[in-house]
Amino acid sequence: MLVPALQNYGPEPRIWGSRIPLRNGNFTGREATLSKLRAQMSESPTAILPHTLRGMGGVGKTQLVIEYAHRFKGDYDVVWWISSEIPLLIPGALGALAEKLGLPAAKVVGIDEACRSVLDALRRGEPYKRWLLIFDNVNKAEDIMEMIPAGRPEQGHVLITSRNPRWEGIASTLVIDVFDREESVEFLGRRAGGMTQEEARRLAHELGDLPLALEQAGALQVETGMSTEEYLELLRRQPLEVMDESQPMEYPRSMTAAWRLSIDALDDQLPEALQLLRCTAFFGPEPIPIDLFRWGGAGVGPLLSPILGNPILRTRALRAINNFALGRIDDRAIQIHRLVQQLLRADVDSDRKEEYEREAQLLLAAARRLQPEDETNWDVFDRFVPHLDAVGAATTTDARLRDLALNVVRYLYLVGDTESARTFAARFRENWSRLSGPDDYHVLAAEHHLGNSLRQDGRYDESFTLVEGTLARARRVLGDDHDLVLFLTNSFGADLRAKGMFREAVVHDEDSRRRHAKKYGDTDPRTLRTMNNLALSYALVSDYARAVELQTRVNEACSRPGIGTKLDLLISWGGLCQAVRLSGEYQAAHDLGVDGLDYGRSEVGVDHLRTLAVAVDLAIAMRRLGRIEDALKLARDTYNRYESILTLAHPQSVSAAISLANALRTAGHVDEALDLAEEIEERLLQIYGTNHPFTLGARGNLALLRRLKGDPAGARALDEDVLGGFDKVLGRKHHYSLTVAVNLANDLHQLGEHEAALDLDRQTYTQMQDLLGTEHPITLGSAANLAGSLRTIGKTEEADGLLAATLARYARTLGTRHPDTVMARAGDRLSFDFDPPRF
Repeated sequence: MLVPALQNYGPEPRIWGSRIPLRNGNFTGREATLSKLRAQMSESPTAILPHTLRGMGGVGKTQLVIEYAHRFKGDYDVVWWISSEIPLLIPGALGALAEKLGLPAAKVVGIDEACRSVLDALRRGEPYKRWLLIFDNVNKAEDIMEMIPAGRPEQGHVLITSRNPRWEGIASTLVIDVFDREESVEFLGRRAGGMTQEEARRLAHELGDLPLALEQAGALQVETGMSTEEYLELLRRQPLEVMDESQPMEYPRSMTAAWRLSIDALDDQLPEALQLLRCTAFFGPEPIPIDLFRWGGAGVGPLLSPILGNPILRTRALRAINNFALGRIDDRAIQIHRLVQQLLRADVDSDRKEEYEREAQLLLAAARRLQPEDETNWDVFDRFVPHLDAVGAATTTDARLRDLALNVVRYLYLVGDTESARTFAARFRENWSRLSGPDDYHVLAAEHHLGNSLRQDGRYDESFTLVEGTLARARRVLGDDHDLVLFLTNSFGADLRAKGMFREAVVHDEDSRRRHAKKYGDTDPRTLRTMNNLALSYALVSDYARAVELQTRVNEACSRPGIGTKLDLLISWGGLCQAVRLSGEYQAAHDLGVDGLDYGRSEVGVDHLRTLAVAVDLAIAMRRLGRIEDALKLARDTYNRYESILTLAHPQSVSAAISLANALRTAGHVDEALDLAEEIEERLLQIYGTNHPFTLGARGNLALLRRLKGDPAGARALDEDVLGGFDKVLGRKHHYSLTVAVNLANDLHQLGEHEAALDLDRQTYTQMQDLLGTEHPITLGSAANLAGSLRTIGKTEEADGLLAATLARYARTLGTRHPDTVMARAGDRLSFDFDPPRF
């Protein structure tokens, strides 16, 4: 009997998880339990604890929480379902809530950060205080404890289902047992109409009141028209055990007999349905996409091929499984209860088990042609993840299943779940290498994905070592122009840049671009990506003209309809903005940055890492143009967004911090800039080491700040150390080296060592002209400083002539009101800083 207080069917929550199963129209017999659960979750002191429904398989724990979620949805703003049987996938399911809460999506910031932001938002109750998290089928408490918001609001609830009895002291526990007899009678009366109460009592007694067994018995009678008396007679004649005695069962022995009757009835009505059901027993217990059965028509083995190749028969078979309650179709997926799977696997003869396992593998592999780069496929890829281990992807030698498994890894990488991508890739690499040898194609491909995941996490040394070795083996085994070799080649260019090996990266990326163009053509997205990378490498050796040329070609091609993705276009936009700025065209860089940032925010995402990278470049361009306050505002906003998305020690966060520190210094906030610059130095030392060009560049910025704080001697010592490092790793004829040389001359000038300052100014100006040209703003700054040094030692005529020529060039390039022009005209010395590059 329904309890009136429970009839609360409120409006839909603001956020309703897409994976919440539909409610079972046969829900009954649990009203008292539902009332007790509702009271526990609504009343202190237990309301603030997680609530665990525990009990053996088949007692209806999941159905109970489904009913709770639907019935009380009006009391919540957020209801989110997390399938928790596979611990590795729990963070991804929780992190998927981030975007719904208005937080950066996991595909943008990574799973770990998405989870952290979700937990923080739920804990604070912002934007919603009324929320319900459901963790279904948790194996042990340790799997989810870090996923439960601490100190949550009273209206924030956590509901858990588990077969594990060890929840005391951790959660408020409600034990779910089999139905009592009257609950069984009520359930059967609704599930199998026409059954008398006495018949229901007899049937419930025989089935041990187990809800799953009762559901299957009721479904069988509805589907076949079998009377209760006939069912009971068949039940008595069934052997009670279908499983090996060595395999312990966690539910009444009578369940096996009831299950056998349902199986026999399904076999009598449609034998093909039973074949299909047995195959699904070798998947995981999570939902299997219905489309998979459609795709598998041409690729499966002899057991399933006749069924899946016939759309009418395929549909009938799936519906029969659902109608007999042996599986459940919901949200374009079919889910088989883990107990049914267990019984089905035990019922298959040992000599045929391998055949069914093989069919399951081939069925999953049928989706191998789906492209993980296509975001419209991401929902179905998400549903493949929990089945990889179940079908034995890590131990297969089948090339088709391995292809599918690697596509799933690629999907995980693209959505930001780098930990899962790395875990699967490492496992595949280890197992496949043992089965097929280290030079097997799929082993090499797994190492490629593993390298990408390591690099994404800023683990550059590991990525470099792995990809370098994999590329060498792939070239030997597959040949220089194989697709995988070309992909690895392009990836290794990023590893070279991350290691500070800029000249080597140019040579490498030129070869990569040439090979890609030869195989795919000049405008193929794969070739365009190599051109973008080559442009980045040229920028890192200060060849900005070549970088601008390449980025212009890439951007023009990506802007055409049908070439590349939105992300490709945004990346090229950002690359062009940076290259144009580095070439000294600040206004053009600013205009490109404005357009690129607008495109990124509207088409890719406000907090996508690629959008934020464009924001960093635009803030630098603003500052170089003299729009100091605008630059500081954008730099601070961008840094704050990175800080909320990534760890402070992540390379991209550090790049945003460098941009902010430079903007703070330019705006006169020297103390704040110095504090941040000192933090940056520590982070870069951990990421790159002492002699990496990026570390040296940041230390040069720190020297500049120390001089501004009145310590020219300390600045000089640091600048001399930095310049010596640059001379060793890059040589003097490099933008980074010459920038530090300009600042070192300023240190010497302030210390009164005017002759030394003049010598260094003259040398640097000559080298700047050769490297950047006579009208580059940094060359002009070097010229203005040289004029000042000449005047200081009495060479007034030479100083006047040089300054007049320099001011004329400033007027043509930056204008007469630009801060650099104003400083040069006033005779003040100009300093320059290191800005974070793309690589």
